[in-house]
Amino acid sequence: MAIKIKDMLITPNKWSRPQTKIGTIKNIVVHWIGNAGSTAENNAKYFDNLKDGRGTYASSHYIIGNDGVVIRCIPENEVAYHASSANSYSIGIEVCHPDNTGEYTDLAYKSLIELLVDLCKRYKLEPTQAIIRHYDVTGKDCPRYYVKNTDAWKKLKQDVNNMINKDEELESAVKVLQEKGIISSPEVWINGTYSKNNVKALLIKFANYSKKSLQMIDVNIY
Repeated sequence: MAIKIKDMLITPNKWSRPQTKIGTIKNIVVHWIGNAGSTAENNAKYFDNLKDGRGTYASSHYIIGNDGVVIRCIPENEVAYHASSANSYSIGIEVCHPDNTGEYTDLAYKSLIELLVDLCKRYKLEPTQAIIRHYDVTGKDCPRYYVKNTDAWKKLKQDVNNMINKDEELESAVKVLQEKGIISSPEVWINGTYSKNNVKALLIKFANYSKKSLQMIDVNIY
């Protein structure tokens, strides 16, 4: 899975890119941008403009736009100012949103999941524990949609976990059986939600398929 990332690195400065070396990565902190309808590019420019001395400390490693674009503002080996006491050991991701509910667009969500999967794999993090909200650090209403909707937040982390543990060999085998008409609900087998009856039906179908194949071989021989 290749993630397309656009670099808009912040100019080194004390307000938004101090170039302080980050410690061992323990968490990935997810945020909402707070400015509904704004673009990732404009927010990256805002962080960069803080170098002019506005008295505000703020930045993040990544910003994801409503269109799914992923922008890198600060290298992962440097501290970003996004989550107070967690800055020294966490990667910060700001995500844009179309309205004040804070719910991400489908494109932004997809890019976020892909980025989280990549980061968890590279830093060997367990997603259901390591991925946190800004709220979990400071109690701030951020990211708002996932503060208000805890089930959606659990699903987000589970989506990351499922993608990390995705079994490509199993998916390939399931696809072959589907193409041969042996199974009709591939998601049941891929997600591991099958029952004893599903297994029984599969074995019967597979046995019948094998019997037909053997009969065809006999016909070809004779």
